[in-house]
Amino acid sequence: MDEKGTGLKTLIAVDGSEHSRKAVILTSRFSKKTGVEITLLNVLEDVIRYKEVPDTWVYHQREKQALKTLEELKKIAEENGAKSVQTKIAVGPVAEEVVRIAEEEGFSYIVVGTRGMSGFKRMLMGSVAEKVVLYSPCPVVIVR
Repeated sequence: MDEKGTGLKTLIAVDGSEHSRKAVILTSRFSKKTGVEITLLNVLEDVIRYKEVPDTWVYHQREKQALKTLEELKKIAEENGAKSVQTKIAVGPVAEEVVRIAEEEGFSYIVVGTRGMSGFKRMLMGSVAEKVVLYSPCPVVIVR
């Protein structure tokens, strides 16, 4: 493999949970062997989609926490061998934003961590991972 990598781009949806941390570690180890480029995406959940983070105190606090989470996970990715790691923040419905960004930016696949809820809980709450799988323009890897 040359130093330019494979040309494949991976989008990892992260929220700071242990499940997203596992997704970052797994994908980073894969990137170490293949040169796959990684983008860590943290979506600030909202029912309305925004092109950029709104200029309010509440959003600045949420953005600050998201940036901290992204930096921590970027460090973990690099420690686990990822060669190219970018970070990104979006605002809107989480699953919709993950799918939209994957499609608009031509990602090769998406990686999502999940708690693996089952039965009644999932029926009531829905699952971001499940929605991403249903609407994704590319393959999705789910990490438990």
